[in-house]
Amino acid sequence: MKILAIHNILWSHYKAKIFTELHQRLQKEGTNFFVLQLAFSELSRLGLKTDLSIHTYPYEVLFPEKAIEQIGHAEKTQKLLAALRHHRPDIVYLNGYYDPSYWFVMGYCAIKKIKIVLDFESSEISRRRVWWKEGLKKMFLHRFDGLVCLGQKAAEYAQKLGVPRERIMTVKNVGVDNDALLEIFSKELPQRGQRKAKMHLPRYNFLYAGRFVERKNLDRFIRAFHEAKSISANGNEWGLILSGEGNQKPRLQELIRSLDSNSVYWMEPCEWYEVPIRYTLADVAVLPSTFEPFGFLTNEAMVYSMPVLVSERCGSAHDLVIDGLNGFRFDPFNQSDFTSKLLWFMEHPEKFRQMGSNGKAIIDQWSPDIITEELIQSFHKVSVHG
Repeated sequence: MKILAIHNILWSHYKAKIFTELHQRLQKEGTNFFVLQLAFSELSRLGLKTDLSIHTYPYEVLFPEKAIEQIGHAEKTQKLLAALRHHRPDIVYLNGYYDPSYWFVMGYCAIKKIKIVLDFESSEISRRRVWWKEGLKKMFLHRFDGLVCLGQKAAEYAQKLGVPRERIMTVKNVGVDNDALLEIFSKELPQRGQRKAKMHLPRYNFLYAGRFVERKNLDRFIRAFHEAKSISANGNEWGLILSGEGNQKPRLQELIRSLDSNSVYWMEPCEWYEVPIRYTLADVAVLPSTFEPFGFLTNEAMVYSMPVLVSERCGSAHDLVIDGLNGFRFDPFNQSDFTSKLLWFMEHPEKFRQMGSNGKAIIDQWSPDIITEELIQSFHKVSVHG
């Protein structure tokens, strides 16, 4: 059997672990697994290095000189169809159906009777739904032989769009390299105190790590933090670390100046293997987005045994966060709810160790080897039953 995966960018280090394990496991079964990566990276990440050392599986980058956004649909379609003719797969593992060039891939597979397993990330709350677009989605999803969903919310949405439950192969098609990240974190943790002193960080800190774009809701996070800090008796012991880059940064800096806050600390973007160091400086990880298909920040923080505060409009909130056990969910549009949750953490630092331990037990069930096993079983089911 031959399986051809089509993926967008090689930079996605969290996929490298999954693809590597898929290749190693499938090779032992006599199954050929190959990955077509469209590009090395995207425009927003061109300044970051693509770590080739972690991609230890057979792959080809179709457009090595371009960012993913710079590839035209016509040239993309041409190369994808040529690759399909060359590899002659039995199963195509496709990372979405939103790209017009993928529609031609779907048509080719239908003609050649090649089965398709789809990465399905959408959830019903992601955006306002339009009836005719929902009809098109139903038509598209009917053509796939199996869906591997990005969490339970994506699976629920797929079923609302008419996908039979037996075609939903797994809801755990999401993860980070738990072991590699924890190894880095554990190695760097002893330097926590020294680094905090050098940066003049307070005793406790909230952390957001990611892009500074509008849907990340960082302006409301800053306002809620400022309000909670002014209310809490322990407020002067708390800071907020914002790690990343994006077009909202100047606006956020102006907001902080207007609030006359000196408790927000900026950290520049860094390579994936440096991100765990940032988590060593913090006590609670926060994902405040107004929408997130899943949200890898939640996974990473739980790997490090940190409590989490996650917007209820993020997929990970529903799969990984149990209120009061390993953190809390909150309404990202309700600043008073956001503030009250931040305030709870400020006033209960003695709960952090147990909450973090509870979270680690949950995330251990989302390890790459478990995800790999479910993907392999998905390929087997599709191969046999279609």
